[in-house]
Amino acid sequence: MRISNLNILTVTNILFYSRIVISLIFGGLILFITNNGKMVENQILNAVLVFGLLLFCLLLGQIGCVLLRIYFTSKSKYPYILNIICNMLGFGRKRLQKENININLDDFIKDNNLSLILYYINNPQYPILDFHKNKIRYFTQEYDWENFRWRYKIKSQGRNSIQILEYEGINQNNEKIKDFIDFEKIDAEENEVLLLFIVHDLLFGKSSSIYY
Repeated sequence: MRISNLNILTVTNILFYSRIVISLIFGGLILFITNNGKMVENQILNAVLVFGLLLFCLLLGQIGCVLLRIYFTSKSKYPYILNIICNMLGFGRKRLQKENININLDDFIKDNNLSLILYYINNPQYPILDFHKNKIRYFTQEYDWENFRWRYKIKSQGRNSIQILEYEGINQNNEKIKDFIDFEKIDAEENEVLLLFIVHDLLFGKSSSIYY
């Protein structure tokens, strides 16, 4: 398969796991080298050294992830959108300028195996999130992208973290609504909801996703 044929969600999964794998590989190599060498006798210095090596391995993992990102975006059919979602997910940081993107939404949805109607995870018959051109519906509330503001966040919840999307908009009854979307309630692929928000924001909204 050609690299340009990989959909964006596949690329983000590759970048996520490559960062972990690269860190583990370098961590294993450093552990092997230190085990076959002489450590400092002072326990405090040893702890500092191990912590420093751990940070170094994480840094190498991030550098490897960024290099892979550069490669994938150079081959991607949708490099601008790929760069945006990579910024938002922490796979490096690339400064982007606002552009008028010229893409066919139907082709983009097909190329990336996306669904415009997403369902409640506990009830696959109940649509929870619906994207329809310049309109977006969450549960029973419908909003127009022209007055819809949103912000993607990772929220700590005990020992775990969840993806949420805080938003503010005017619904079909001309009421101002401020709420958030919990990604865990939606039956969708990893980062699918985020990607749908990005492309609709660029085509119909305020392009706020480029400022991450």
